[in-house]
Amino acid sequence: MQKYFFIKANSRYIKIEFQEILYVEGCKNYIKIVTEKKNYLVLITMKRMEQLLPASVFKRIHKSYIVSLDWINEFDGDTVYLKDKKLPIGHLYKEVLEKSVLIAQGEVSAEVLEMPFQYLPQKAYAG
Repeated sequence: MQKYFFIKANSRYIKIEFQEILYVEGCKNYIKIVTEKKNYLVLITMKRMEQLLPASVFKRIHKSYIVSLDWINEFDGDTVYLKDKKLPIGHLYKEVLEKSVLIAQGEVSAEVLEMPFQYLPQKAYAG
């Protein structure tokens, strides 16, 4: 599987690696591909862009946003938090994100938070 695609800009083809993409934003007839270094405005539909991106890494979270799971720091029922950007989660896509990521633990009860943490003896760590 390829790890990149090319976009055409000023009669040149520019390589964009999937791992560089933070998110994609729909802008009328264009999309904006946002990377850490640069943004690209491309004449393509969100639907087509969604088909090009690997579904295991990129999820549609709103009619106007596709996000890379690799760049998400936090999320709740309404918002995805990236490094310095907040993206809305559309009501049609609320369950998509939660089902797409590995969640190690559910909600923590107040009882667990109040329990003292006990360390194992040092020799328990020795191999």
